[in-house]
Amino acid sequence: MNDKKDIVDRLMLKPPLHNLTSCELVEAANEIKRLRKERDEARREVCQWEHHWDKTSSEQYYADKRGWDCFKENGK
Repeated sequence: MNDKKDIVDRLMLKPPLHNLTSCELVEAANEIKRLRKERDEARREVCQWEHHWDKTSSEQYYADKRGWDCFKENGK
């Protein structure tokens, strides 16, 4: 991620600037979190599969090679 504050954090903190209600913005942020978690799980599976076939490199190596941070600790 870049220097800008994460979109989920921004959605949770900013008042609505358009027709969406605060509740809808929170729902959107929660959906983004859920989708990111699902995406990272799928990415980890890809890295595990590659590692299974090529034991010369770690799962983290395959993630780094693709620019993925799916093994990060904070889960954001």
